[in-house]
Amino acid sequence: MPMIREVCRIRFPERMFPASARGAHYFVAFVLLLITGSCVGVAASLQHSQDPTSKPTHAAAAQQPPAASSNPSPHTSTESTPLQKAVHQKKVITEDDLAKPMVISLGELEGEENNPTCGLSCEADLRSQMGFGPEREAEFRNQLTLARHEIGDDKVWNSTLQAALQAAGLFCDLQRQKAQILSKGVVSQPIRDSVNSRFAERERNLISQYKNSAGLLAQRAQTVQRFAPFRATVMQYQWNEATARVCPDYTLP
Repeated sequence: MPMIREVCRIRFPERMFPASARGAHYFVAFVLLLITGSCVGVAASLQHSQDPTSKPTHAAAAQQPPAASSNPSPHTSTESTPLQKAVHQKKVITEDDLAKPMVISLGELEGEENNPTCGLSCEADLRSQMGFGPEREAEFRNQLTLARHEIGDDKVWNSTLQAALQAAGLFCDLQRQKAQILSKGVVSQPIRDSVNSRFAERERNLISQYKNSAGLLAQRAQTVQRFAPFRATVMQYQWNEATARVCPDYTLP
């Protein structure tokens, strides 16, 4: 007991208590500051995890696929419309259409009476050859008008006829040139042979061209004869008249 009393009687310096109090105050303040910071961080992390709108916007945009446009562009729809109309409006030509003869009304053939395909002499020959009397004049005029029109539209016949007339004209010109050379006075036989040999190759070519064209014309006229005899007769007459005008002085091969 005496010892305890001695200890209790020990005196501490007066400056020790204020310094210790200040240290304790700073320590408590530091601890409170650490606790407050930790609570704030935990609360912020909890709020961030619970808020669904806090996800990054760029991630949502990357995960979301681009929405396809449900409405077609007006440019595409307007372009397909004319094509669809053309497909619906297109007419398919069948064999029945090709087999049908073309219907031609006489009202569409005004002025065909002036067609030089068959002149007055041709008409007279046709009447006598095919037996058209005065009582059948109307029928004759109708058939002649149709024949003229159909012959004018026959591209095969007209192109072949032009080729034949060209070859016939050149052949007759060649014969005229030979006749002019050989008609100058007395011409010896060697000169005649020389002239003939000079024009021989050209003459052979023209004869070949004319015969080829004439063969095609005859074949075409025979084909038409099977279904349009009146027109075939007019075609033959046209051929004879044309060659007679082109080469009246010489006989064609």
